[in-house]
Amino acid sequence: MRAFLKKEWMEMTRTGKLLILCILFIMFGIMNPAIAKLTPWIMEMMKESIEESGFVIGKVTVNAMTSWTQYYKNAFMPVLVIVLMSSGVLTNEYQSGTLVQVVTKGLSRRKILLSKMISVYCTWTVLYMALYFGVTYVYTIYFWSEDKVEDLFAGIIFYWLMGMFILALVLLFSTIANNGGQVLMGTGIVYMVLFFLNYVPKLQKFLPFRLMDGLQLTMGSLKMEDFIPALITSSVSIVVCGMISIVLFDKRRL
Repeated sequence: MRAFLKKEWMEMTRTGKLLILCILFIMFGIMNPAIAKLTPWIMEMMKESIEESGFVIGKVTVNAMTSWTQYYKNAFMPVLVIVLMSSGVLTNEYQSGTLVQVVTKGLSRRKILLSKMISVYCTWTVLYMALYFGVTYVYTIYFWSEDKVEDLFAGIIFYWLMGMFILALVLLFSTIANNGGQVLMGTGIVYMVLFFLNYVPKLQKFLPFRLMDGLQLTMGSLKMEDFIPALITSSVSIVVCGMISIVLFDKRRL
């Protein structure tokens, strides 16, 4: 399995996927404090046209919370990028026939799938925590070091887990789909079903979508205990998706 993990790493490096992902996540990370810092200047540039429409703009004040507000507004873009990049993690292997050769040489299907899971989950974790969050954190501290933001890291972890849940769906559909488009379609359908279920008040606290509300935790409108049902649901769903993926992959014709 170690050799297969090495293969995954080398493939991501040689194809340029890792470099592209790193650049995108760094850009997303820089964008959050940059937008916050430039907000007063942007509003000043638009002041005349806005006032002509009948609105009056007062003094615009930005702080660390402004930067973290942008962080949560833009946080789904890194999730979308990693999902797009991971949609072919297994289907590309099916199409090229490389898995047949690997299985023939004695590597079990479960080790192959486990290697794929480790590769995808670790890539998401490092890119999200070290680059998207890390870059935003460093620049926010640099610009607004005097500002204190409560419960920041909890909200960050919650969004990371939301990404893990979506990637678990990607891996699940990768075991039954024939191409990346089908993987994205299956993942998108589940996402949309959960999106509409999220409008049912009694279900909101149980759905993974709750994990995207870290900003409300930071601002004090939600408490830590409000996230516990969603944390349990998401964690169990990730494990269940992994177990179903193993069963389906064992039965799949390569």
